[in-house]
Amino acid sequence: MRKIHDSKILNYQIDFEYSTIELKVENEQNKQLKILFEGFFAFHFENQLLGSILFDIVEGEVDSFVIENKEMLDKGKDYFWPMDYENIEDLINYIQKNSYHYYNIYASYGLNGWILSKSLNYERIK
Repeated sequence: MRKIHDSKILNYQIDFEYSTIELKVENEQNKQLKILFEGFFAFHFENQLLGSILFDIVEGEVDSFVIENKEMLDKGKDYFWPMDYENIEDLINYIQKNSYHYYNIYASYGLNGWILSKSLNYERIK
C-alpha cells in the first residue's frame, strides 16, 4: 500500500536524536500509512495547515536541490545550515558521498517541502 495521492496528513514527528521524520497519513479509504524518512540530513516544510492533503512524494536530483534552494542555502550558510561548507560543490559532494536522497513533498493543499534523507519507507498502520 503506497497510494498516498489525496491522503490527509494526520500528523508528523521529527526525531532529532534518531534522525527520522515520520508522516502519518490517511487515504480516501480511511486506511492509515506511516511514511518514514530515515537518516535525515536536512528538511524544509512550508504551508503547514490543518487538513493538509498530499499530492505526491518525488525523488529529485541533488543538483536540482541546490538550484531550487539557492536562496535558502545562501541565507543559511552563515549559520552553518545545513552544515559548514566552503562552496556549493563541497555541499553536493557531502550529500552524494553520504548517500542522501532529495525527496520533494508536494501537496494538493497545505504542507509541502523537501527532505534530504538516506531512505524513505512506507508502512501500513493496522
